[in-house]
Amino acid sequence: MGSRRTTIYIIVVGLLLAAHYIYDNFAPEVVVAAEPSEEVMPIEDPTAEATPRKTMGTQWAELPAMKRQSDDIYITSHHSGEMRNYTVCYSSEHHAPLWVAAPRHRAYTGDVKRVDNYDFDPTLPVNIQTRLNRSYGDYTRGHMLGSAERTATTHLNNQTFYVTNIAPQLRDGFNERGGAWNNLEYFVDRQVCADTLYVVTGAIYERFTDSDGTTIEPRTTKNKNDGKLIGVPTAYYKVLLRTKSGRTGRSVRECSASELKCAAFIVGHRSASGRKPSAKDMIPVRELERMTGIDFFAAVPNAPEKEANAADWGL
Repeated sequence: MGSRRTTIYIIVVGLLLAAHYIYDNFAPEVVVAAEPSEEVMPIEDPTAEATPRKTMGTQWAELPAMKRQSDDIYITSHHSGEMRNYTVCYSSEHHAPLWVAAPRHRAYTGDVKRVDNYDFDPTLPVNIQTRLNRSYGDYTRGHMLGSAERTATTHLNNQTFYVTNIAPQLRDGFNERGGAWNNLEYFVDRQVCADTLYVVTGAIYERFTDSDGTTIEPRTTKNKNDGKLIGVPTAYYKVLLRTKSGRTGRSVRECSASELKCAAFIVGHRSASGRKPSAKDMIPVRELERMTGIDFFAAVPNAPEKEANAADWGL
């Protein structure tokens, strides 16, 4: 009887392992369009009282449009009920995101604790993603949309731990407190207002020359979780759009260009402890579009993308 139970146990374990292998390697590819479905009824512009105003629009203000198409790029959006969370453009070549677009508003923050549940993105094929149970070999797991930016519900916070929202980042002098990227994230946090702040956080993987003339060459790291080679960004950027006053109560589409402020902030991916956002790290959005081939804020034609006024951002 004991031998029979052992045989049954071995068969069951074998079937489970086979099913896991098939799912990881042969799951059908699902690519969600960059323009969300009209049936989603996303938040357009939450009010200061965090009461969402719903819209049936097919494009959200933060969404970029890709000018250069590639077979290795996947775009998908995440939601929690009627509340949109973020949209990610993921590269299967780099096994890391190219950009993550998200609205920032008080409606997204609460008292939910960080879940720390790093997991696969359920909307994309598992075989193009990378396991992140632990940090990358030489880099920390850097959120594009931060966990602290989504604390209204556990579901919103959990989605920020999908591996499609994570990219390799240096800890010392960059992602740690007082590092160049950490300081830029804090600067963006202070731009959250009664109106919605629209943010695209992105990574550059090509050779990059920083504002002080330092050149950073492309590189990869071997992920110690699964052995995959991961592209390491040479630079990270934040693209911001919001109303100047921050309290119009109107959609950015309803505002004139003179009522809006728009800029891109870019920093080289290197240790630079104490580096704070400054006018030298700020460029017009149109310039970043030329560098990346991405059309930022494609649904907001009145966004002042040719301008980058340091005074508008308190710099």
